[in-house]
Amino acid sequence: MTMLSKLNKFFSSVKLAIFLFIAIAAFSMVGTFINQGDTASQYRTIFGPQAYHVLYWLGFLNIYGSWYFIGLAALLVINLVTASVNIFPHTLKAVFGPYPSFKEMMDKKSPKAVYEVVESKKNAGETKKVLNEKFGKPFSETENELYYSKNSIFRFSPYIAHLSVIIIIIGVILNVKYGFRSYTNIKVGEKTDVSYSTKNQKPVKLPFMIRLDDYRTEYYKDGIPKSYISKISIIKNHVSVAEKNIEVNHPFTYGGITIYQASYGHYKPTAAKLLIVSLKNRKSEKVVYAEFGKLYDAGINNIKFRFIPYKHPGKDEIPFYIELSNKRILKFNVLPYKNKSMPLIFAKYHDVVFLYNGVKNYYYSGVEITKNAYTSVVWFGSIMLIAALFFSFFFNHGETWVKLSDSKDGKKTRVEILAVPKKKFESFYKNFNKKIAGIKKDLS
Repeated sequence: MTMLSKLNKFFSSVKLAIFLFIAIAAFSMVGTFINQGDTASQYRTIFGPQAYHVLYWLGFLNIYGSWYFIGLAALLVINLVTASVNIFPHTLKAVFGPYPSFKEMMDKKSPKAVYEVVESKKNAGETKKVLNEKFGKPFSETENELYYSKNSIFRFSPYIAHLSVIIIIIGVILNVKYGFRSYTNIKVGEKTDVSYSTKNQKPVKLPFMIRLDDYRTEYYKDGIPKSYISKISIIKNHVSVAEKNIEVNHPFTYGGITIYQASYGHYKPTAAKLLIVSLKNRKSEKVVYAEFGKLYDAGINNIKFRFIPYKHPGKDEIPFYIELSNKRILKFNVLPYKNKSMPLIFAKYHDVVFLYNGVKNYYYSGVEITKNAYTSVVWFGSIMLIAALFFSFFFNHGETWVKLSDSKDGKKTRVEILAVPKKKFESFYKNFNKKIAGIKKDLS
């Protein structure tokens, strides 16, 4: 045996295919148990520094992009292609001919084959007509021989299954190479076209801007969060082209990129909410979100002010104050609300009152942004595989050869029938015996 023949035998081996399927399945299970694509800090938190380094060295944190997974997939592709190429010519011949003769099949009679002899009282033409009614239209016919094949086209199902597995593998590899999984926080009212890879924190440029228009948390009556909802808009060329509310398990896909609701929170407050009211004109009021040290216009009596923190506030002293543009200091006083839990915190200058109304929280939405560019390839291959397996397992096929000859007395036609099943032997033999019974009845 030449080296080329040995390599061909190895790469087309069924044992190799089984080993590769088991190995790929085992590594895929590891990829299921260990979440893929998280950040290094997340892995260190979950597994600890030492276990993280071991898992990283083994490639278990990026199974589907590892050299050994891609190598196993490539070897499986070679195995399927080699096996298909080796037996495809035989399948072509079996489906489209030339077909072996009755004698050839009798000489190499398969142990699976079933052989019957029927005596016909009809002539050859009438006998053929009865046989065609039972076995269907013959694929090949001579004066004394007939060849029937049932569902022979489905012999190509295994090749379609092989091709579909190859397509699935290619789709997975392309997704690993050209797809991405990233994460970013977006503040309400802001927009971004950059997210950060969960694998290595490198920036990922998006083909559009994502703007967070609003964020809200809905609660059950007992105070437990019910849902986290982000209203986002897609901006292209400075124009909003799409908008949608996203929440957990309800992502938004645009241009092949999917946006998931992953987390939420708020930044450290940077501004105090001040309600400024004129005691002379109750309709004249203004809300200012005041950051420390910045100069603001109160909007009443041309008053300008700054919101200043105390560096060392005294005991029970409000730790901030108002500084007017004329350097006058206004301290805040506390007036408890009657039957209210929140006191009234205010500072007064003539007929103008500054009411402290809490802080401004800047909410952000944490979104996971992924691109599975070749998911459609995987889906196409999966559908092909299901169809190929369906036709392969649920459509039985077999071959039947018939030889006609005159009986010894010359008054009858001797009919020899040889049938060879390809699978589902019990079902095939049952149907064959039923057909033979009908043939004997019609020819007697």
